[in-house]
Amino acid sequence: MRIDIESLKHKISESTETFFRQLSREEQKKIGQFTTPMPVAEYMAERLIDNAEISMNQSVKLLDPGAGTGILGLAVVEKLFSRYPNCKIELVAYETESLALRVLKSNFSLVKSWSIESGLNFSYEIRERNYILEEDGILEDSAFLFESNYDLAIANPPYKKLSKDSLEADAMNFLVHGAPNLYGFFWAKAAIELRKNATSVFIVPRSWTSGAYFERLRAFMFAEGSVSELHAFDNRNNVFGSTKVLQELVIVVFKKKLVNSVKVWSHHDIMNLAQSESIVVPRDLIVVGEAQRVYLITNAGQLALAKWAVDLPSTFSDSGLKMKTGLTVCFRNRDLLEDESSENNVPIFYGDDFDGHEVKFKIKSGHYLSKAREGFLQDNVDYIFVKRFSTKEESRRIKTAYYNADRFSTEKQISTDNKLNFVTARSSDLLKGAFLVMSSTIFDEYYRLLNGNTQVNSIEINSMKFPDEHSLSIIGNKYTVSEITQMTQEKIDKIILENFGGES
Repeated sequence: MRIDIESLKHKISESTETFFRQLSREEQKKIGQFTTPMPVAEYMAERLIDNAEISMNQSVKLLDPGAGTGILGLAVVEKLFSRYPNCKIELVAYETESLALRVLKSNFSLVKSWSIESGLNFSYEIRERNYILEEDGILEDSAFLFESNYDLAIANPPYKKLSKDSLEADAMNFLVHGAPNLYGFFWAKAAIELRKNATSVFIVPRSWTSGAYFERLRAFMFAEGSVSELHAFDNRNNVFGSTKVLQELVIVVFKKKLVNSVKVWSHHDIMNLAQSESIVVPRDLIVVGEAQRVYLITNAGQLALAKWAVDLPSTFSDSGLKMKTGLTVCFRNRDLLEDESSENNVPIFYGDDFDGHEVKFKIKSGHYLSKAREGFLQDNVDYIFVKRFSTKEESRRIKTAYYNADRFSTEKQISTDNKLNFVTARSSDLLKGAFLVMSSTIFDEYYRLLNGNTQVNSIEINSMKFPDEHSLSIIGNKYTVSEITQMTQEKIDKIILENFGGES
């Protein structure tokens, strides 16, 4: 009986769903395995082929380095044959998880039978080994074992944090800075294995777009080639449906060549991906600065915001400002926390002590810290306090309060909880000017453009574009501390618009 393509796709999707149901949530986390829904797989395949440079009768070598049940690679095979029925496709897939392998082999066998009955030239190879290590141990230069070997690559790689001393981190040490994640290794190794001008599509967490941990990865990928498309999702819960993945994910189309512009989509619903519209953005507005952070620009308003930010004359740190993370990890130092003031302790401040843009004691216990640990103490001077954490649903990511040292004039030193960031400045006027910019709507939107995380990262803030020190000091000199902490959002935004342009 002839295998109908729609029936084939239904069987593959069904077997994939069965595989997923057999995994507990903990098992998914352990192996970093999250299956790809068929609508996402088909859309990724379409974007891969649309960006690829393939001829009608070409022999195509396709890589799926994190195959799972094979749904991604097989989506590419089906769509390639629908466009180029005379091409020859060789699919190479890697998988090590035993249950997934059983499903993978069954799915590939079905597709092989379908291709024979349809008169199509398809072959496959399943490599039951660790994609990063290739063999039972580290091969010297193992990442380059299959360099320039593939025409196309597609993957939903494992999302799994690794220790610095893991075998994979050792094998890919040229990418490691801070805490590595397995998905970055997969993406980079696949890029190495692409032929010149070849194309890959990966669905990965957004975290690679910013932050110091991924700086080497970004530098490597942008040395190898360019991102030609970025696809963002409005709702971080909807990409993997029943798997309930809480990552903020992006689909990235990568070409092993230089491209000067990037197409960016923002998708609301995974069931209607093809109906979304794109915006074309110059590459230098997407990939910005020495750290090559990636701005996720999905509409005209964000494009205007990126242009505003790029034109700012300085950076946060070059303007005489520095953001640091709070000094005391309170949950690890509970023995140092005290409820009453004494000559042997200092006030400690938390994110919960924000009262609008002012700082006041708002919790009843643990508001004093023993002086026993000198490294936890800081001078009692004016600071800008910034909450480190927020939720996706909150209207602002950058939440500021001005710490007025005069309110606690009897203290020589204070401390700050680790869930709080604090900003220092070379002068009082500079600090007030910086406070107004950081409290503005446009700066909050600028940070959101750069970073999809709910954490405000001090390293990123210090390197962000910012007004220059002179301009900030002039503005700060116009207002008292009392005036800036009592300003409405509308007033703050108006001041920033009049002095630095941009539309909030």
